[in-house]
Amino acid sequence: MSTQAETTAADARRSAQREALLDAASEMLVHGGPDAISLRKLAARVGTSTMAVYTAFGGKEGLIAALFEEAFDRLAAAEEAVPHNKEPLLYLHDLARAYRSFALKNPSYYALMISSTLPVPDSLRHGEAEESNPAARGVTKHRSYQIMFDAVKDCVEEGSLPSHHGAEVLADALWAAVHGLCSLELAGFHDSAEAAEKRFNVTTGAILRGLLTPEGRKKLDGLSRN
Repeated sequence: MSTQAETTAADARRSAQREALLDAASEMLVHGGPDAISLRKLAARVGTSTMAVYTAFGGKEGLIAALFEEAFDRLAAAEEAVPHNKEPLLYLHDLARAYRSFALKNPSYYALMISSTLPVPDSLRHGEAEESNPAARGVTKHRSYQIMFDAVKDCVEEGSLPSHHGAEVLADALWAAVHGLCSLELAGFHDSAEAAEKRFNVTTGAILRGLLTPEGRKKLDGLSRN
């Protein structure tokens, strides 16, 4: 009969193996697409058996689905590690920087997130049927998006962001800006890391300031001077 310590150690090994499989599979998927994922090659790369892959994910489709969930879960973990500043504007700013940091540290997972926002046929773009919803609409259901949305909502409630647009519109605008900037940086758009960071700071700062209420701009100016 196994002890609690043995059970805990076995769970830790399974968790580490699952993470290693996902990391290896994310690179295979990004570099070669779904056809590049061979469960046999994946198992060999991690040093385990094909059966272990089936046990963990149920097969190739389950593995790919787990990869997308892992990408958003890791982003959420990065956001949750951000200290919750009592000033909503500063907290929102810190979340944007955490988003960029996650993207730079996890390029293969971030590439999966980018793939969910690639163009879809006109027939799917604005459809209302649940079964035809493009992958991009699922973004708002993830915890990572909700964390950012709640921060935007706090800024609306305390008066720094306007209420007439609706928190959803404001959150979408800010998320789109950060998402696009990180996508360009990872694609090699900038000629240096310094240039990329400067453009990230200037662009996100300008967009946020443009959305702020007069009271929000005064508060931001006061916070910047401190």
